[in-house]
Amino acid sequence: MLDALFKPRSVAIIGASNNPLSIGHIVMQNLLDHDFKGPIYPINPKSKFIKSFRAYTSVSEIPDEVDLVNISIKNTLVPYVLEDCGKKGVKFAIVHTAGFKEVGEEGLQLERQIVEIAHKYGMRIYGPNSQGIQNSDPAISVYANFTFVPMSPGNISIVAQSGGVGETLKLHLYRIGKGIRMYSSFGNEADVSMNEIIDYYGQDEETKVIMVHIETMKDPAGFLEVASRVTKKKPILALKTGKTSEGTKAVASHTGSLIEQETIADVIFKKSGVLRFHSQEDMIDAAIAFSNQPVPKGDRVVIVTNTGGPAIIAVDECISAGLKLAELSPKTITTLKKLVFQEAIVSNPVDVVATAGPEQYGGTVEALFKDPNIDSLLLVFVTAPFVDCEGIARKLGELGRTSKKPIVCQVMTIEKWQEVIRLIREGNIPVYDFAETAARALSAMTKYGTFTQKKEPVYKTFKVEKKKAGDILARQKGKDKFLPQDVVFELLQCYGIPAVKTVKVKKEEQLGNAAEKVGYPLVLKVDSEKIVHKTEVGGVAVNLKAKKELVSSFKKMARKFAKYKPGYILQEYMSEGQEVIMGAKSNQGLEPTLMFGLGGVFVEILKDVQFRLAPLSEEDVLEMIRSIKGYPILAGARGEKAVDVDKLAEILIRLSQLASDFPEISEMDLNPVFALAKGKGAVVVDARLRIVR
Repeated sequence: MLDALFKPRSVAIIGASNNPLSIGHIVMQNLLDHDFKGPIYPINPKSKFIKSFRAYTSVSEIPDEVDLVNISIKNTLVPYVLEDCGKKGVKFAIVHTAGFKEVGEEGLQLERQIVEIAHKYGMRIYGPNSQGIQNSDPAISVYANFTFVPMSPGNISIVAQSGGVGETLKLHLYRIGKGIRMYSSFGNEADVSMNEIIDYYGQDEETKVIMVHIETMKDPAGFLEVASRVTKKKPILALKTGKTSEGTKAVASHTGSLIEQETIADVIFKKSGVLRFHSQEDMIDAAIAFSNQPVPKGDRVVIVTNTGGPAIIAVDECISAGLKLAELSPKTITTLKKLVFQEAIVSNPVDVVATAGPEQYGGTVEALFKDPNIDSLLLVFVTAPFVDCEGIARKLGELGRTSKKPIVCQVMTIEKWQEVIRLIREGNIPVYDFAETAARALSAMTKYGTFTQKKEPVYKTFKVEKKKAGDILARQKGKDKFLPQDVVFELLQCYGIPAVKTVKVKKEEQLGNAAEKVGYPLVLKVDSEKIVHKTEVGGVAVNLKAKKELVSSFKKMARKFAKYKPGYILQEYMSEGQEVIMGAKSNQGLEPTLMFGLGGVFVEILKDVQFRLAPLSEEDVLEMIRSIKGYPILAGARGEKAVDVDKLAEILIRLSQLASDFPEISEMDLNPVFALAKGKGAVVVDARLRIVR
């Protein structure tokens, strides 16, 4: 529990100073400026008074209990003062001081030492190398932080790994008159973790939306668990910087190489319902909407405008963001036609025209609220000088205060009509400069609404031959390599994953018997861990219809790849089917990541793939399949036959089960998988699987 950190009854400042340029001075000034409700104890052995406060030589001198200390002294002195704090019974220590693990091994040892000291006394460390915390609750009003943006009450809570990013988020909110609820920039995360802070925000009734900035995830599994709980109650908006994973430096499968572009963070966010943003601006804009408005119950939006062009931009952005233009009910159309001017357009967008006043513009919005076909509203408003703009704004503000459907608004104006913006915002309607911005914010809200309305996933478990699969992998014990393809196919068979008939051959003399087992026409493939892209280097011969062709192809490959001492496999030839790729990659401390996309050469050229974290429900895999850009190809675009999507979904779930059952499977590609016509299934044609023991 972090109450003593975010709701301290008293604060001591170790390193307090009368020097206005010192961190200790600034922390104390911030506490005073924001009217901290508890006692403040400056600690400075060289001064009798800091400002008008008596200064103490050490924490032990303070006559009363101390919940929280802020420490800003030389790094090597921190262990000594923490001993004093521990003996005093201090609950939390914010260590602003730098010079710990961020500077190297010596600093890392010092960081471990201060955590050890703290835990010896049941104390917690926040930081080191941290900004601090803020809580705007008027009953507490604690600004235990050395930064500069004024604090005012709000319902947005922020946790930022980078203090600079955190300050940017606060600053933008402040400039538009938005307050915050709580703020945290935790520095090195030596003890108190980001996950604990998010969990704490999630339990805070006054926090309506959480903004998170992440550079690295110290505990991905913990984040997944916490975020999955919190997002059921309130949205988490995340900005993740640094898009490659250090754990995927040396990979040889398509799945492994592509996952660097996707990152573990993305699959965790998707699994837990966290909304990811790629710019600070977009995240802030969405947070403002969440902080003011109800979450949409669906994706049907109506656009109301008094100017044409921006509304068309809004339509384009809404559609590209996955929203749908609502179809107005006949009752609404009848109401609007009686209300608006004759030249107005009563469809979607609803163009009330520039001459519309409070009755026409406000009345239109009021009528649209009542339409059951509409889930959200996007307003485009230009302050035309020939109408009562403030009257329109006042009416919109009144509607916004009682609306049960979300509204976002673009206002085009100049300083002369700033009162218009103020009146609209007073009605809890977020105001943006551009229609695109408003549409993106509304889209984020809609995505979250869709997530919260999802049913709890049902994870199907197939009856498989797990023991046999374990025995197959046990025979490879001690190896760190890609397994022979016939072994991989045997493993797939244990989990009911269909594959083409496959027979292993080593010598030319074995070709005849192997060909009889499989049946012509055949495919001959070289099989070596060192040969990744077999087709490109001439390691695959297809549609071999007679023994003469087979022998000729074998001899050619044997000469070409002699230095690798490879094996060979014979497979039945598949003449039709849409190529897709499936894959899996292990994650340290997490379930494996699964991949799906268009297969064959397309995976390298287009990289049209989707990733999800195991386990996979049927809903997960169907969403995964339908999310690739090439899905229309699988669905039967332009008269082509639709493929068996249900079978692809089943194979993905079986693959998820296999990868989860055996964490020693480091990376795996099924590429290509031939997806056959609807009802005819799918079959794995080529597979690569690497184990790490």
